[in-house]
Amino acid sequence: MRTRGDAAPKGQKQRRRRPGPRRSNVRALIALAGAAAFAVVAFALLRPAGSTTVAPPVPYTSPVLGSASAPVTIVEYGDFQCPSCGAFFRSVEPRLIADYINTGKAKLVFKNFAWIGDESRRAAEAAACAGAQGRFWAYHDVLYSSQHGENLGAFSASNLKRLADQVGLDRGAFDPCVDGRAYKAAIDADMSEVRSLGLNGTPSFTINGQRLAGSLDYSFFASAIDRQLAGR
Repeated sequence: MRTRGDAAPKGQKQRRRRPGPRRSNVRALIALAGAAAFAVVAFALLRPAGSTTVAPPVPYTSPVLGSASAPVTIVEYGDFQCPSCGAFFRSVEPRLIADYINTGKAKLVFKNFAWIGDESRRAAEAAACAGAQGRFWAYHDVLYSSQHGENLGAFSASNLKRLADQVGLDRGAFDPCVDGRAYKAAIDADMSEVRSLGLNGTPSFTINGQRLAGSLDYSFFASAIDRQLAGR
């Protein structure tokens, strides 16, 4: 059996190779390929930066619970997948709301420390989309109440949209906001602040700008807030 590359047997004429494409045709093909490559590059250059995201429906501001004029500001840096953040939400936050926030003594500001995984970032972005409809805190509560392991699908895109129905969000506006990652830059900005402060765990807190380190018991927070109210 003759295979490619074998010499032709003696007495057998070697088959003449078929002529290749003419040079004019080769030049034409090269020109077409070059034009196509130029078009691809030009299209990439003309595409706006960050075109995979959509514009935010409203400018982002950090959500605030309580009176803007409250003398004490509590800032929480949290991750919606963080179990300790969920424990704070269930056991400490309700008492702080009753004793300090609803009484006008303190306000709570939420900032995103979404470090556990992609679902953390997606949940943070979805909460910002809820905030665009004035429902951040209601959606915040539903997220923490829906924790079910880390990066196991509890905060998949479909679940984040389903949770929106529990707080009466307009899905016609919410779903494109989530899919288009409208508030990705806002979450990135919060994460830059986290890095600048050197925070290394969730939840982290500041009270009137002072880092709160130690137990997450209610009494620990109450003591720190009371010191600020007394001017100490």
